[in-house]
Amino acid sequence: MAPSWTVLDDLDLQLLNALQFAPRTSWTALAPVLRSDASTLSRRWIRLTEAGLAWTTCYVLPERIRVYSADGQPLRSSFAVIEIRCEAGRRAEVVAAVAQKPAVLNVECTSGPRELTVNVLADSPSALDRYVADHVAAVPGVVSTSTRFVRTIYREGSESDLMALTSAQRSSLEGLLQQDQGERAERPELEPSPLTERVLRALQPDVRRSAVEVATEAGIPVALARRTIAGLTRSPWVRMRADFAHDRIGWNASVQLWMSVPQDSLPVVAAALSRHPAVRLCASTVSPDNLVATLWMRELDDLDAIELSLQRRFPQARVTDRWMVTRVVKRMGTLFDDSGRRCGYVPVPLPWR
Repeated sequence: MAPSWTVLDDLDLQLLNALQFAPRTSWTALAPVLRSDASTLSRRWIRLTEAGLAWTTCYVLPERIRVYSADGQPLRSSFAVIEIRCEAGRRAEVVAAVAQKPAVLNVECTSGPRELTVNVLADSPSALDRYVADHVAAVPGVVSTSTRFVRTIYREGSESDLMALTSAQRSSLEGLLQQDQGERAERPELEPSPLTERVLRALQPDVRRSAVEVATEAGIPVALARRTIAGLTRSPWVRMRADFAHDRIGWNASVQLWMSVPQDSLPVVAAALSRHPAVRLCASTVSPDNLVATLWMRELDDLDAIELSLQRRFPQARVTDRWMVTRVVKRMGTLFDDSGRRCGYVPVPLPWR
C-alpha cells in the first residue's frame, strides 16, 4: 500500500526549516546557507506551495507581546478552546460553517466526547463569550459548546523548529539573522497604524509576496510598501511564519495533552515542555486542567516516551486527558482539504479590528 504522506527530500525539509526562522529572506541569501542556488530554491518552494504542502503567513499576538494601537491604547485579546458537540451526522455541516469565520482561527476534529474543537479570538472575555453564543453555538447542527480560556501562551507555531538543518547550516543561518538584527537596530520599529494594517492584510495569505504585489493590493507606492514590509519584519509584535501540512509529510500523529499542574510549578513545567521538539503549542488555561500542549509526532508510540519523561521530571504534573487530533480543518486561517493539503485562507483578525 502506498504511504498516505508525501516524501520530501533533505533539501525540501531544510528549506522549510530555514524559512521557519527567516520567512522573507531572499533565495539568493538562503542559497549559500542551504548549499544550493537561488533558482533551485525558488522552484522547490513553488512546487511545495502549489501542492498545498507549505505556505507562509503572518499575524499579531498581543497576549505574547506588548502592542499598542495607533491611538496609544494597549491591545489585549482573549483566546479560548471551544469544544463542540454536534448532532449525529451533521459534523461536516458544522465544520464547513465555522471554518469560514475569521475569528475562528483553528478547527480540529478530535477524539473523545466532543466532535471538534475550535480556537476563538476576541478582544475581551465578554466579547468572546458573546461570539461563541452568537456565531458558534447558534450554528445549525451544534448541540452544545464548552469554553476553556487560555491564560498564557508559552509556545506557539511561529516558534516551531523542524530540526532539519545541519549544524553548519544552522550556524550560517544564525550569522545571516544576526546581520539582519544589526541592520534592524539602526532603524526604528514600526507601530500599528492604518498603513501597517493595509500592508499586514496584504501579507497575511503569503509573507513572501513581493513589494510590487503588496503595493498594488494596499494602494500605496512600491517604495513605501518596501519600507513598511522591512519595518514589519523587524517589529516584534508581528509574527511571520512558514508552515506545512504536517500529516502529509510524515507527522502521522497529533495529540493534545491536558494536564493538571500545581500553580507554583506551572511556569517551570510549561517552559520545559515548550522546549520539547514535538510540542507545537503550550499554554496555560483557566480550568482544572490548567496546562495544554499540542504535540506532533512521527508515530503515536512516541507519546509514551514523552509522557514518561514528563512524569519522571515533574511527578507533580498529572496528565488528565488526551485528545487525538484526527483531522485539521483550519490552522491560523489556513484551510485544508480532506487530504490535509492547504486549499484556502481566511484572514486572521487584527487585534485592533
